[in-house]
Amino acid sequence: MQTVFIAFTLKNSSVAEFFVSLANKLSKTHRVFIFTYATEAHDLTLDSSIKVLEWPSKRPTKLVDFRFLVKNMREYKPKTLIASFGAVNLFMLAGFLLRVKHRVAWYHTLTSQLEFKHLLFWRKKAIYKFATRIIANSASAGLDVKKAFGINKNKVEVISNAVNNPCITAETNRCTLVYAGRLHSIKGVKVLLKALEIVKEKYPDIILEVIGGEDEPGMMSELLQLSKKLKLEENVRFAGSRQKDYVLQAFSTAYCSIVPSYFEAFGYVVIESFSVHTPVIGSNTTGIAEIIQNEASGLLFEPGNHRELASQINRLLAQPQFRDELSEKAYEQFLKKYELNRVIGDFVGQSIIFK
Repeated sequence: MQTVFIAFTLKNSSVAEFFVSLANKLSKTHRVFIFTYATEAHDLTLDSSIKVLEWPSKRPTKLVDFRFLVKNMREYKPKTLIASFGAVNLFMLAGFLLRVKHRVAWYHTLTSQLEFKHLLFWRKKAIYKFATRIIANSASAGLDVKKAFGINKNKVEVISNAVNNPCITAETNRCTLVYAGRLHSIKGVKVLLKALEIVKEKYPDIILEVIGGEDEPGMMSELLQLSKKLKLEENVRFAGSRQKDYVLQAFSTAYCSIVPSYFEAFGYVVIESFSVHTPVIGSNTTGIAEIIQNEASGLLFEPGNHRELASQINRLLAQPQFRDELSEKAYEQFLKKYELNRVIGDFVGQSIIFK
């Protein structure tokens, strides 16, 4: 039985849910090890045959982590390594040195979303040379990694993010809109607040729930000040960071969800909203525009254009039947393209790295 090492963080998140599903699927035909730098409280179910190993450090970036990985590689002789986020560097380097056949780096984040630092950029470019496969979570991410790091197109594969079907149905609250995501400049929350000021003129009872924690120093203070300036104190609720179950429930009762990001490699929140029958108004950019079928499963607007966003929100509020049509198309699209078991099954069944 061949061995597979998979590195990600075990916690309640859509990313972890994806890789746990992959691990469980592979455990039927492979010996699977999960490497995590933290095991947080979660309700994810792992097959009993899967072994979980924790990195010695809080993040797998030190010499002690490299030695830990090499020790386990020599003992269990994996044929395939799959790494995401912080573990990519060690997995690719150690895998190359020990001649592991399949070395897979998962590419989640566009370079435009990151603060550019020359040293880190050139280090990552060197690391990607050690990978035998780079998997991007969207066509935009695939194009980005090829262009930014000079990766051969034959080395890059696109596998969409996916989530479980939560099987949630709830009564829609016509007065509620939801944003879920990090509070950061690139997420466009200020654009959303400016749009809400316009929407409020026609729909004074409208409520926007903002779910997410501060990911940029001072951003929460700026958003609160902007809300006050726009006289939106009674229309905006800042819920802070919340577990995935809370987010899904909020999506399920919302009239629509809004994703105003300037850049997005994929956008989990779009398919999470789709999974509970809620359409999305999103920026016409990168990974968001790949998912939303404009006028079919949601609506698009020009990134940063708060007036166009307000117009799309008002349009949807004025046409509840159209909203319901988008809702059903969004759910159908989710089942066809982004349902977790389907995506994982196709990936494992068709990829050469598991043969």
